[in-house]
Formats: sequence, structure tokens, C-alpha cells
Amino acid sequence: MHCSALIVDDEPLARRRLRTMLEEKYSSEIEILEEACSGEQAIERIKDYAPDVVFLDIQMPDMDAFEVLNSLEKDDVPLIIFTTAYDNFALRAFDENTVDYVLKPISPERLDSAIEKLRKFFPEVEESVPETGLTWEKLKSLVEVNTNYLRRIQVRIGDRIVLVKLDKVIRFHSEEKYTVIYTENNQFIINTPLVELEKRLDPHQFVRIHRSNMVSLDHVLEFRRTENGKLLAVMDDLNHTQLLVSRNLFKKIQDL
Repeated sequence: MHCSALIVDDEPLARRRLRTMLEEKYSSEIEILEEACSGEQAIERIKDYAPDVVFLDIQMPDMDAFEVLNSLEKDDVPLIIFTTAYDNFALRAFDENTVDYVLKPISPERLDSAIEKLRKFFPEVEESVPETGLTWEKLKSLVEVNTNYLRRIQVRIGDRIVLVKLDKVIRFHSEEKYTVIYTENNQFIINTPLVELEKRLDPHQFVRIHRSNMVSLDHVLEFRRTENGKLLAVMDDLNHTQLLVSRNLFKKIQDL
């Protein structure tokens, strides 16, 4: 797992303790981009840094965590791990479709459990290149892996099944329980979650640039950084659609 994070808590000691726990054990998996000490600052930092996950205190002086989330556009809401000293918010927190709900003071064991749940949102792409000498069995296995990638996607429309060729696909966008396929002239809806679809596509052609977006690198015109530091992928569709890119995923794209 490789993801970026924001720590939000109005208590400096609580922020410092959580940062230390994360950096000591999970520095290879989680990059802490920034901290925020209030709800208003949390909204600004989420918009500016676009973290993959936010460790979010529920009760803060200016607004609570749910007001923070309601102030964000739907596509800007990252994964959330709630942190709080009170357990009476548990049910509502899970209603917000969060990763986990952790009571303070956070114990190392409880943090381990939360991170394990977080990992499920960032499936690793298996390496297909052998590390040592290339034997016949390894070559056969490598060929089988590469030929198992999807070449087309079946889309059911009424009583018809449309075959969408992957070289025509510009991008995929996750919409809760379904995924939207964008081609130059059409949009198609399938029931396959983006996380499952990603496993069946060639990672050198299709890259998950954000939690809700996966793009074809053949249809990316450029990567552009905005004045406030956000990174955008500009697509070659008619509207030149601009999509937010996670910082950690951009590093992965550069290595392709």
C-alpha cells in the first residue's frame, strides 16, 4: 500500500502522538502530507493536498467531522478514519462509509487494525517480471499473466450486450456501486467496482490516478500542476477533462 494522509485534531499532543505512531511503523506505506487543527483548516487542507485518507477527529471547537465532510464536494471526500475520545458517534460514523472508527487514546494494536482495513482500499499490483533467471516455467507463467488482461468489456443494455474495446476507453469513473466507462462518443455503466476492474486491466495501460478515477495513459495529454499545488491529468476527450491525481499515484505513473 502507498497512500497520502492528513491528520486532523484540535489537540497538538494528539496530532503529534498519531504522527509519531504512523511514522515509526508505517512510513513506507503512508506519507503524511500535513496536519490541521480545526474543521475549517481541515477543509482547506483536503482541497489543497487531496490526501487519500484523513485521520479525522470528530469533535472540534469550530465544527464537527460531519460538518467538515458535508462541506466538501462528493469527489473531494477522501477515505476517513475517525478518531475520537467518545464512542457515542460510532454508528453515525460508520453510516458515513468510513474505513474505521478509533477511540482515543489510540493504542498501537487498534491502529494496526485500522491500517489493515485501509490496505484493502489500495490493492497492490502484482509484479509480473521474474526476479531471477528466466526459465521456461517462468516465461510461460509471465505470458499467461499478460494474456489474462481484459481486451474488451461486455456492457448489457436492455436485451443487448455491447462489446467495448479497451483501446477506445478514455477513462473509468467510480460512482458508488457502479462504474462509468467513458469513450470518445459514449458512456456506459457497468456493475463492476473500480477496485475489481483494476485487477483485470493491464497496469501499463490503465492507471488508478485517484480513488474514483482510472485513466488510459494513451489518452492522457499531459499532467499539469495548478497554482495551489494540485496535480491534474488532462485527457484527450472533447472537453479535455481534468482529473485530480493522487501524489503517491503520480510517482507510480512516472515509473511506468
